[in-house]
Formats: sequence, structure tokens, C-alpha cells
Amino acid sequence: MIPKAESARTRLPKGEAARIRQIVLLKIATPVIVVFFLYLATSLAVYGFETSQAKIFEKEFKDSGATRVGDVIEGCDECPREPNIQRLDDALWWSTVTLGTIGYGDHYPVSLGGRLTAGAFIMTTMVFIAIVLSGIQSAVMDYNRLRWLGMTGTNMKNHVIVCGWSSISKVAIPELLAAGRQVAVICEDQNDISLIKELCDDDSQLFITIGDPTALPALQRANHLDAHTLIIATPEDTTNLISSLNVRANNPDLRIIVYVQRPELRTTFSASGVTYVASPFEIGGRLVASAAFEPEVAHLVDTMTSGLSDCDIQQFTVTEGSSAEGMTVSEIRKEMIENDGALLIATAEKNPEKIEGEGWEVKGNPSTKKKLGAGEIIIFMGTPKENMVVSERLGVLQGR
Repeated sequence: MIPKAESARTRLPKGEAARIRQIVLLKIATPVIVVFFLYLATSLAVYGFETSQAKIFEKEFKDSGATRVGDVIEGCDECPREPNIQRLDDALWWSTVTLGTIGYGDHYPVSLGGRLTAGAFIMTTMVFIAIVLSGIQSAVMDYNRLRWLGMTGTNMKNHVIVCGWSSISKVAIPELLAAGRQVAVICEDQNDISLIKELCDDDSQLFITIGDPTALPALQRANHLDAHTLIIATPEDTTNLISSLNVRANNPDLRIIVYVQRPELRTTFSASGVTYVASPFEIGGRLVASAAFEPEVAHLVDTMTSGLSDCDIQQFTVTEGSSAEGMTVSEIRKEMIENDGALLIATAEKNPEKIEGEGWEVKGNPSTKKKLGAGEIIIFMGTPKENMVVSERLGVLQGR
């Protein structure tokens, strides 16, 4: 794919997805931060009260002339209680075990101020722990819901984006998944998400987002800047046209396939920069007409165009330095016959005068003397195993 100017791009991770993650994290972090500062403030307050209590105790202990035998004080019945929180880490440890509702009893406040602070801390944390747990649960649920709606975006690359959930996309998406392609789907009704997810339970292969296929945010969530192909298949021709114009303006290198209800709009879509315009009524009409007097031919075409069948039609690109470069059609066919490979049925090459199909001209049953050059397309019909032989023996790349 040709590198694109970053100045004309607005990637999702710096926009909507980042904002969603920030909101969810803030919802979790806010109560946690409040509890942390409450924990720290209580520790400092208790340490302060206990330190004051220790000074008072030491003064009265000296004034009374009492003695200390081990840990027992004798002769100082009127002295205040001696604090056992004597250092800041003791106060932090007491706050920690209190917050965790463990209560070892090795450290505890004995001063009036320390006990009042401790009581307030215990009552407050009982409420705040519930708030924190509720906030985390709510944030996780919100984030999972946003992920389910596809609002957090995808990092797929070289994938296919399908705009719209229609009778066309219901057929196209399973075909793409069967061919091993990653697919991102933009649908307008969130009720359709469950139906689309039934096609594939692997999130790494199928991404779905809810949104307007004519608007940039939905296309950004589908990562259209790194996509290989965009299929626009909404039921409305107007929506399809607007979507194609928006995408072409933002990503001029993207291959765009559009499904149209009215065949007379083919020229309009081609002029807008669409790579290929599909009219199911035209294709269906040809199959119906063929089936009227050549039913087996119609059945063959229907079977061959499905990636779910045992036999498939695939195209390969003749790369520079590959075995296919310089070979004739006859030589390639002979090579495939000898190695149980697929059947070469067509070739395609660039034709600047051809407007549709990105300027590519397809020739079925090409001349056996035709020599193939780098960059040309060769199209084969065969089983997956036979098509694999093509790639391995000729060193060519599948697709374009």
C-alpha cells in the first residue's frame, strides 16, 4: 500500500477510543484516589495525635518518678496510656490493616483524638469501599458494553471493511472470513451486532462497530486508513455514494467496492473514484438467463464464485523474479497439469484506457502463446490444494 500523508489523517487511538478509555479509567480512579488520600490523611492525623500523647505520657511519667520494669510501668497510676503507634510507618500499617478489615491489634490509637479519627475513618471507609467496588464494577461493565458496540476501535491492518448489514453483506462477510481475511463491519442498528457475531466468534478476525457509515468517526473506528478494501453495501444508493466520497477524500489509496440498487448509477460511482461497482440485479439477471438454457453453467458460476465451496477461483500476481515471469500460458498450464495444480482460465493486465476496475482488463481463455510479465494477474480455478500448488510452484502472490 502506498504511504499516505499523516497530515490528512486522524487516527482513532488519539481520538474517540482514547477518550472512552480515559472516561472509564477516571470512573475507576476517582473513588480509589479519594480512598487513598483518606487513608494517608488518617495515618498522618493518628500519628500526630499519638505523638502528642507520647510527649504528654513521657512528661507525666518523669514527673511521677515511676519506674519501668520491662513493658510494665509501676508507680504511675494517673499517667495517661502509653501510645503504641510511635512511628509514621506504625500509623500507615494500622491504617492498612484497618482498611483491609483485618485488625491484627498490634498497633492502635489510644489518644482521644486518635480514636475519634480512627472511628471516623472506619465508618467512612465502610461506605467508600462499597463506592469503589461499585464504581469499578460499573466502569468495567460500561467498558465491556462500549467494546461490544465497537466504540473502542480496532488495530486491524490490511483488512476489509464492510459498511452496512444488508442482503449483500450477509453473503460477502462469510465469504471473506472463509478466505482468511480480517473483516471490520460498520452497522447502523446495534441489534444487528448479535447477528453478525454469529458468523465468527474470533474477535481477531471479525470486528463490529455501530455508527453511521457515511461519517468519519465510524470509519476511524474501523481503522480505514490501514484497510485494504472497503465494501459499501447499505440498502440506500445515496448512503453508498456519500460513504464512497468521504472515504476517497480521506484515503485516496483505498480500494472501494460499492453495491448499487440502480445499475444506471454505475457511471456516477465510477466517476467518484470507486474501484468496482456491483449490481446484484445485473449479475442475478445473467445467472437467471443462463439457467434458463444452461442450468449447469449457471450452477458452476454460482459454485465457483463462493469461497465456501470445494472449488474456487483465485487470482495471483506475477511478482518480479518469480517462476511465472516470462513463461507462456501454455507452459504454465503444462506445469500445473504435471503437478496437479489449478487450471489457468484468465489473465489481467493494466489498460490505461479502461475506466472501470482500476484500469485492469481481464481476458478469459488467453492465447497459449501469451508471455506473462511482472505485475500481471493470472486467474486459476481449482481446489484449495490445487491453488496452493500455483503459489508454491510459480512463486506468485495470491490477490492483488
